[in-house]
Amino acid sequence: MPDIIVIAGSPGSGKHTVAALLRDKLAFPPHVDLGRIREFHLDREWKSESEKEEAMSFETLVFMTNHYLEHGYKNIIVTDLQDFRVRQIPQLFEGKNYYIMTLVVADEAELEKRIHARKEGFKNAEAALAWNRDLREREPVKNEYKIDNTHNDPAETVEKILQILERAKNQ
Repeated sequence: MPDIIVIAGSPGSGKHTVAALLRDKLAFPPHVDLGRIREFHLDREWKSESEKEEAMSFETLVFMTNHYLEHGYKNIIVTDLQDFRVRQIPQLFEGKNYYIMTLVVADEAELEKRIHARKEGFKNAEAALAWNRDLREREPVKNEYKIDNTHNDPAETVEKILQILERAKNQ
């Protein structure tokens, strides 16, 4: 099994739901969530967002992930990274066994519906749609797999992730 599993995607793509189910399947490895780290800085509407707090939170996430690795943990699940951070993962975790599972939503109406249904968190549907489009169109980075989560069946997505990890283990 890998050292690190990054679950990436735009807001509304299903990252947290998939990460929680994956964590159950993998016997509860650590889950390092940048969104939770950022809550120290953010208000409920995300209006207090700044580059400084994002950078500090990301540094904390990398430190925590490396600290878990130093203590022998495997299958560390990392979530809630902006895409420019996802693209940094190959350099930051070079030499480590990591995989990036990027959730995309092919049906924009479905993604917009998910964003509008949220009670808290990121609610800018236009930004989420643009983010999702960019993810679908850009070339994958090293060890990244794009998974269509339009169907909104997180258990199916988790099974796809587990299959990818199993295939990678056997290569």
